[in-house]
Amino acid sequence: MRPNEYDELIGKIKCSDEFRSRMQEKLSSAPDEAIDYKDSVSGTEVITVKHRFSKFAAMAAAVVLVCGAVGGGVYRFTRINNRTEESTDINTDEKASVYSRLKANKDSYSAEIRLWEDLSGDIYSKYNIDKDKFFEYLDHFDMSKGIGADDFTSTLRGIKIFFNGIDENAKGVTYSFELFDNGELRLTEKVKSEERVSYHSYVDGQRVFNDILYMLVDDEETIAEFEKVTNKELENEISNGFKNNSYDKAYYYIADENRQEEYTLTGREDFAYELMEFEWERASVISGDVNSYSIGFVAAEDGYMQFSSGMTYKLKNDSDLEAYNAVLKKHLIKKEFGEAVSEEDILNAFKDIPDEKAQFFDESEFKNTFYKYNESDFESFKEKLAALEWETCSKVEHGMTDLTVKDCLIDREGVIIPANKSNLCYKLKNESDKAEFQRIFDEFMDGFEKTESE
Repeated sequence: MRPNEYDELIGKIKCSDEFRSRMQEKLSSAPDEAIDYKDSVSGTEVITVKHRFSKFAAMAAAVVLVCGAVGGGVYRFTRINNRTEESTDINTDEKASVYSRLKANKDSYSAEIRLWEDLSGDIYSKYNIDKDKFFEYLDHFDMSKGIGADDFTSTLRGIKIFFNGIDENAKGVTYSFELFDNGELRLTEKVKSEERVSYHSYVDGQRVFNDILYMLVDDEETIAEFEKVTNKELENEISNGFKNNSYDKAYYYIADENRQEEYTLTGREDFAYELMEFEWERASVISGDVNSYSIGFVAAEDGYMQFSSGMTYKLKNDSDLEAYNAVLKKHLIKKEFGEAVSEEDILNAFKDIPDEKAQFFDESEFKNTFYKYNESDFESFKEKLAALEWETCSKVEHGMTDLTVKDCLIDREGVIIPANKSNLCYKLKNESDKAEFQRIFDEFMDGFEKTESE
């Protein structure tokens, strides 16, 4: 694209005062409920707990491990307890899961399906759905597994199935099955005013959602309307994504080289508006074999966007791809490095960090060993490091670090990532200083007193 064509293209996309005001309010408000990614499980068994996410999300996870989270808590890649947390208010067989109790008594219930949208409420309902087909499908999953209530999040679209008793064997107990398009499920068992609830998260949740949708709804027009991507939904995803990127950082993943570069995110409000100007449609999980940006969500150069909620969208019209990439290039600027670093910058890398332990990563045994160091030796260590020549560098160029001192990361190859993760990363300017750096490093480590090991 020639420069004049680029300017003309961008000039066609204007940000209204109404949108600017609404987006500014969204971006300044607190993030919505943070979402934990759940680890996927391999093998032939189909499991309900935990999301499977693409190489894009894995790339984002790598950025977090190297550089620290970009804010908002969305990229918290922690293991969760897959035991379903259930209330015990109902004094019946507490060991039986909500799903197992429903299935055991399914012949005593009628079932109604509703398609629900946050903006419109219920847009479709159908009574007496095929329960046998529904339960036969769910039998492919381990419904005894679940997630905690705090790990559950709903989205703007849901499939809701209500089970109401039709004979005395139901004993006044009702059930609701609420599956959202991020693959998260809430099962509720209710008798009078008491409830028991279990929460689940499906691997490949969008596929499960679509399977149940097409299996139980036979109205093609309703499905087509339900599948449309609304402006409210897209605005919600983009604004939440940007709120998860509090430092205006971006990471560009170069697929064929399997490496990343640091970028800066600019003009959030206009950026969001310009992305929303395109027509989008829902998509399945995307591969990682294409260049992409991690900006609080993932925007791929082939016209896909993937969000931490589990939702993925793609451009509806291939003719928009060039304009879409022009928008990305307008708001994502590559960071330049190699600037000189002062002695004060190196000393400040360790400033005001209260931790009194040093953490050394033993690569041979894959464990962290903790050492207590002498504060006077630490001051000398800082001064000796500061006396060397340093320059700014990109964090994503560097992987595992050997030492964490007062939350500052130090690599034997001559790299320092300051405790304040919003600061730049520093590396030795001269290759000839590397031997002296390693001597200083080893001298400092030799003075440590080992206190505990994990």
